[in-house]
Amino acid sequence: MSNQSNAGQLKGSLGIMDVVMITVSGVTPASSIFVIAPFAIQSAGSGSFLSFIFAGLIAVALALCYAELGAAHPSAGGEYTIVQRLFGQAAGLQMYLFVLCMLLFIPAVLATGAATYLNSALGTNFDSATVALVVVVLSYAIGILDIKTNALVTGAFLALEVLVLLIVVWLGFSHPHQSVDVLTHPQMLDAQGGLADVPFGIIVAMVGTALFSYNGYGAAIYLAEDMHKTGRPLAIAILLTLIIVVLMELVPLTALLLGSPSLTELAKSSDPISYVITQLGNPTLARIISAGIFLSVFNAIIAIVVQNARFLYASGRDGLWNKGLNQALVKLHPKFGTPWVATLLFAIPSALLTFNSNLGELTSFTVIILLLAYMSMAISALFSRHTSTHHPYHMPLWPIPSLVVLLGGGYTLFTILKSSSAKDLMIVAGIIAFGLLMFVFKRQVNKTADASA
Repeated sequence: MSNQSNAGQLKGSLGIMDVVMITVSGVTPASSIFVIAPFAIQSAGSGSFLSFIFAGLIAVALALCYAELGAAHPSAGGEYTIVQRLFGQAAGLQMYLFVLCMLLFIPAVLATGAATYLNSALGTNFDSATVALVVVVLSYAIGILDIKTNALVTGAFLALEVLVLLIVVWLGFSHPHQSVDVLTHPQMLDAQGGLADVPFGIIVAMVGTALFSYNGYGAAIYLAEDMHKTGRPLAIAILLTLIIVVLMELVPLTALLLGSPSLTELAKSSDPISYVITQLGNPTLARIISAGIFLSVFNAIIAIVVQNARFLYASGRDGLWNKGLNQALVKLHPKFGTPWVATLLFAIPSALLTFNSNLGELTSFTVIILLLAYMSMAISALFSRHTSTHHPYHMPLWPIPSLVVLLGGGYTLFTILKSSSAKDLMIVAGIIAFGLLMFVFKRQVNKTADASA
């Protein structure tokens, strides 16, 4: 049952580069390197380089799937709209919950890691939960503003983010302490505190973390209804975003690994990235970079808020909830033309999640959900061409990119699940079970409505 008749229309004011600026800002390559990549370095040492390479190959294949599907099915609902159109309401609801959980947790994951860099920049000792809460609340407030204003704001912050990463690249490549061999023959910390070869299984396991670090290029599809033109321009925006993101993350990571004075100390450090910068630069430069990273996290959350609001708006327009909530979600701000109720509703759980200070716990099960969502999109790309829907963009070498995502993502998922905690598995199983219950409930409601009509 659609609620489209009650929905306001989003402003079609964005061009390709506007979408790219917002989407790259949402990925926030700088904070991905400084907040997410340390997990891979601590677990796989210099093997994190190969993890990011393998993840990049999967990401390219997946971006091609997103580009073709987004061009053929342009909707602010993104992945769930695509899956629902192709496979029905049950599959669509499950995809909706997967994406919803990711969108809820990612701002909290990023914001929780922001306090470290704010304190490093200012020499303060602010509580991480307090900083995260303030960042999230301000980001959602800004997210209500006009979409074009948000594109300009995120673009300005993105320029600062690029400058910070260029400094990191210069530091690492101009002061190399490691040979290129540490990238092709990776080493990690062993149980005795020395260096040992990295098992291939660990490298594969960290591909999931690397994919989480790259994640967000496909979020351009949430802005489809904000664009002047969809179709092929949306596909170009997705692919251009992916190229920028991979380069902005892989090059600095390589520079940091080669510039590290000691791989042993790098792996031992609780903050491996700051260790390298402090060793290669000076305290003042380290503080400047920390300030830039904090601002990049802030910028990322603003961009993610913009995307999240469109996703929730689409669910109300498509009648996913009860009548009252659907009507609230599609309300647009009278001045800014943005889905302000949907924006504020997302702010509440995101703010509450900031009180969970364990960044690892927030990240771990989210990677599993991410891989399940990716594989669902790859399957969608295999089937979409067999429908009557017009496809303005056709990925090259179809269906190979879809198969690459399925095989690479499936193997990575299998490797991660073998070592996942019972808590992570229970959370994922709970999300799947809730999706099935939600489908059964909606089907019953629809039957009752049809009978009364």
